[in-house]
Amino acid sequence: MQKDLFRFKKVVVGLLAFVVLLTLSNLGTSFAAAYLAKDMTTNDNNDLVDTRTNEAISTQSTSDVFDYSRAYEYKDGTRRLCTKKENGVYTCNTDSYLEMPLNKGLNMIRKCKNGKTVELKRTWHDGSETLIKLCPTLKGTFSQREAKFDNGITITRSDDGKFYELNGDELTQGEDDVCDDRADCDSELVCMDNEQAIESCKRHCDRLRFGPSRLQGCYDNCQFRSCQAPITEE
Repeated sequence: MQKDLFRFKKVVVGLLAFVVLLTLSNLGTSFAAAYLAKDMTTNDNNDLVDTRTNEAISTQSTSDVFDYSRAYEYKDGTRRLCTKKENGVYTCNTDSYLEMPLNKGLNMIRKCKNGKTVELKRTWHDGSETLIKLCPTLKGTFSQREAKFDNGITITRSDDGKFYELNGDELTQGEDDVCDDRADCDSELVCMDNEQAIESCKRHCDRLRFGPSRLQGCYDNCQFRSCQAPITEE
């Protein structure tokens, strides 16, 4: 009986010691958090910065992604759509360029200057996406007017100050890559229907056993284009 009582007392003492250790651990964590909070704050862009130096404190575990798209210049207020020529090439009868809204461009440049991981994203006509890593960069140059990156990409602020224009070979697509029109492809390639992907899509529509109207709608959604070598007539 006395042995059992002694063993019980040892268990109680051990539990009390464990509770004391947990209490001290929580207390130490609280003091550490308070000390760190004193040295950190957020700036106008909601970035975590050092209160003494105002420099950004990196806590990033994923990349920041910024969208860009192709914009078209319309003359006389008339929208000119991209059309499929007789040779199967998709071409837009107007000038175009790759753009990013001004506020997003400024935010992207700021993050690159702070050493953050930044990627560019292009969304295509079929819903697919292309990601291009932009930062961190070792040899990039940054200003609000223009930024240049290691991979040759340049973003330049427009003359009217409303957007940034993107340029660089890294932004064009290679053979068999998705495209919206010819300007998206490398210089020796053209943008044409991807017949293999279209036929595969239509076979999938057939397996769904839709009625005539829904089947045609499914066919109409089978739009896939890719950069291909131009077809030469012998």
